[in-house]
Amino acid sequence: MRNLIIALTLAAPTMAHSTGMYQCEPIAAEAWLTEAELTELMVAEGWTVNRMKKDGGCWEVYGNMPDGKRVEAYVHPETGEVLLINQRGRILFRADD
Repeated sequence: MRNLIIALTLAAPTMAHSTGMYQCEPIAAEAWLTEAELTELMVAEGWTVNRMKKDGGCWEVYGNMPDGKRVEAYVHPETGEVLLINQRGRILFRADD
Protein backbone atom coordinates (compact mmCIF):
# COMPACT_ATOMS: atom_id res chain seq x y z
CA MET A 1 0.00 0.00 0.00
CA ARG A 2 2.82 2.38 0.88
CA ASN A 3 4.47 1.73 -2.50
CA LEU A 4 1.20 2.51 -4.27
CA ILE A 5 0.90 5.85 -2.47
CA ILE A 6 4.49 6.72 -3.33
CA ALA A 7 3.97 5.76 -6.99
CA LEU A 8 0.81 7.85 -7.28
CA THR A 9 2.50 10.80 -5.59
CA LEU A 10 5.39 10.68 -8.06
CA ALA A 11 3.08 10.27 -11.05
CA ALA A 12 0.65 13.04 -10.07
CA PRO A 13 2.67 15.96 -11.50
CA THR A 14 2.88 14.28 -14.92
CA MET A 15 -0.85 13.53 -15.03
CA ALA A 16 -1.66 17.25 -15.11
CA HIS A 17 0.24 17.78 -18.37
CA SER A 18 -1.15 17.25 -21.83
CA THR A 19 -1.45 13.76 -23.17
CA GLY A 20 -1.22 14.71 -26.81
CA MET A 21 1.34 14.81 -29.54
CA TYR A 22 1.55 18.58 -29.95
CA GLN A 23 2.06 21.56 -27.68
CA CYS A 24 0.69 25.01 -28.60
CA GLU A 25 2.00 28.30 -27.27
CA PRO A 26 0.04 29.63 -24.27
CA ILE A 27 -2.99 31.70 -25.32
CA ALA A 28 -5.32 33.60 -22.99
CA ALA A 29 -8.57 31.68 -22.44
CA GLU A 30 -10.72 34.54 -23.72
CA ALA A 31 -8.86 34.51 -27.06
CA TRP A 32 -9.69 30.86 -27.79
CA LEU A 33 -12.18 30.04 -30.53
CA THR A 34 -15.24 28.33 -29.10
CA GLU A 35 -16.05 24.76 -30.12
CA ALA A 36 -18.87 26.10 -32.32
CA GLU A 37 -16.60 28.68 -34.00
CA LEU A 38 -13.87 26.13 -34.69
CA THR A 39 -16.37 23.57 -35.96
CA GLU A 40 -17.86 26.17 -38.32
CA LEU A 41 -14.37 27.06 -39.63
CA MET A 42 -13.36 23.45 -40.21
CA VAL A 43 -16.67 22.44 -41.80
CA ALA A 44 -16.33 25.40 -44.21
CA GLU A 45 -12.97 23.90 -45.24
CA GLY A 46 -14.55 20.49 -45.87
CA TRP A 47 -13.80 18.75 -42.57
CA THR A 48 -16.24 16.62 -40.60
CA VAL A 49 -15.84 17.26 -36.86
CA ASN A 50 -16.90 14.43 -34.55
CA ARG A 51 -15.60 15.78 -31.24
CA MET A 52 -12.89 17.98 -29.78
CA LYS A 53 -11.15 18.68 -26.51
CA LYS A 54 -8.48 21.01 -25.18
CA ASP A 55 -5.07 19.34 -25.02
CA GLY A 56 -1.56 20.75 -24.82
CA GLY A 57 -2.82 24.31 -25.23
CA CYS A 58 -4.43 23.34 -28.56
CA TRP A 59 -7.79 22.14 -29.73
CA GLU A 60 -7.51 18.41 -30.38
CA VAL A 61 -10.10 17.61 -33.05
CA TYR A 62 -11.29 14.13 -34.02
CA GLY A 63 -12.95 13.87 -37.39
CA ASN A 64 -12.49 13.45 -41.11
CA MET A 65 -10.35 15.48 -43.46
CA PRO A 66 -11.89 16.82 -46.70
CA ASP A 67 -10.54 13.70 -48.49
CA GLY A 68 -12.40 11.45 -46.04
CA LYS A 69 -9.44 10.24 -43.96
CA ARG A 70 -10.38 9.75 -40.30
CA VAL A 71 -7.80 11.66 -38.26
CA GLU A 72 -6.87 13.49 -35.09
CA ALA A 73 -5.82 17.11 -35.69
CA TYR A 74 -4.20 19.65 -33.38
CA VAL A 75 -5.50 23.12 -34.13
CA HIS A 76 -4.28 26.55 -33.00
CA PRO A 77 -6.82 27.76 -30.42
CA GLU A 78 -6.96 31.36 -31.66
CA THR A 79 -6.46 31.16 -35.43
CA GLY A 80 -7.93 27.76 -36.24
CA GLU A 81 -4.79 26.82 -38.18
CA VAL A 82 -4.26 23.06 -38.42
CA LEU A 83 -0.85 22.41 -36.88
CA LEU A 84 -0.62 18.63 -36.91
CA ILE A 85 -2.63 15.80 -38.44
CA ASN A 86 -2.21 12.30 -37.07
CA GLN A 87 -3.76 9.04 -38.25
CA ARG A 88 -3.30 5.98 -36.04
CA GLY A 89 0.11 7.08 -34.78
CA ARG A 90 1.38 8.24 -38.19
CA ILE A 91 1.90 11.96 -38.73
CA LEU A 92 0.36 13.02 -42.05
CA PHE A 93 1.07 16.76 -41.68
CA ARG A 94 3.05 18.97 -39.33
CA ALA A 95 2.98 22.75 -39.82
CA ASP A 96 6.52 23.33 -38.56
CA ASP A 97 8.12 20.83 -40.98
